[in-house]
Amino acid sequence: MADTERLHSAAGAPAATRPPADPRKWAAWARSFPGGHLLVLRAFLGVTFCYAGLQKLATRGFFQASNPASIQAQLKASALVTPVGHLLEPAIHVAVLIGLLISFGELAVGMGTLLGLYSRVAASAGMLLALLFFLTVSYNSSPYYYGPDIVFLFAWTPLALNGAGALSLDAVFAERRERARAGVRDGSDTVGTADDAVTDRRAAMAKVAASSLVAGVILFLGGVAAAAGRVMGRHSTAMTGPTFPTGGSTPSTTGASSTGGSTSTTTTGGGSKGPKGKRLGPASTVAVGGAVGFTDPFQGIPAYVVQPKSGEYLGFSAVCTHAGCTVNFVQSAEQFHCPCHGSIYSAVTGDVIQGPAPLPLPAIGIEVSGGQLYVTD
Repeated sequence: MADTERLHSAAGAPAATRPPADPRKWAAWARSFPGGHLLVLRAFLGVTFCYAGLQKLATRGFFQASNPASIQAQLKASALVTPVGHLLEPAIHVAVLIGLLISFGELAVGMGTLLGLYSRVAASAGMLLALLFFLTVSYNSSPYYYGPDIVFLFAWTPLALNGAGALSLDAVFAERRERARAGVRDGSDTVGTADDAVTDRRAAMAKVAASSLVAGVILFLGGVAAAAGRVMGRHSTAMTGPTFPTGGSTPSTTGASSTGGSTSTTTTGGGSKGPKGKRLGPASTVAVGGAVGFTDPFQGIPAYVVQPKSGEYLGFSAVCTHAGCTVNFVQSAEQFHCPCHGSIYSAVTGDVIQGPAPLPLPAIGIEVSGGQLYVTD
């Protein structure tokens, strides 16, 4: 009986390991486990981080530098609005690697939290990721509680300090280790520190083996998500509609104006050379009342070109002036909506329609020549 009590104390599990038949008593049953009161938090954080990691891997444009919603564009945008921008500049050169580390890191943290495997390590890594996102994406949120990442940062602290408790693989391996120790004691009258060390080493090796299996599952899930996102074409980007490739190409002049659909364009005098800027692509790509995303070739940030009425082309930064998120274009309302904190901008003037954004979206110079759109500043 003493050995049984010692095992339950070491593993952190009470004697009643099965849930009661009455669902109304489930909450009390869960609370009876050390760490049982954190089950809901564990489930939320684990599922959220797994979803975040898989979503990034399944998003085809997340790793494409030409996509305004890519990790490259997000790093460049964050570098402009956060106090650690100088630290992000070197990361831009290895943006794909950074994106993979973040994606698989979120997936590993989520799986470790759900399974309760190395739960303190997983929670500490979750805190590190939340801190990273807070210092880059949501640092400028005002008031500070509008930024979700600071909430995630502190939500991880109970698990980082106390671990997952019972109903976790950590508890299972701890119980097995204590059972092995008890078995050695029962079989020998002289049990020393060396015997306990051997038992602990074997238990640690079993836990490492389980972790390797989980790591293989994580890589498999990540690969399946990436393949599914590319085969099925289900990618979500922060910018809706078509996008131009990264600016900076040298235009091939035609000397004649061109029109496409309901879009009318103008040409500069002579028609042999375009304006002093960098070409985006055909003006006919932008429908009247529509918008097309692109990466500003001068600033390296996501941006939009809109055509509010036939022949009028306007450019705006897509970086929200509140916290640096990339805004969406809503064609039906002719507005830009920030998905992070709800700011709304006019797609005609760039002015703030609804806060908390403090400033309008910066304008970007757009000119038309020979049926081509150019970024001029």
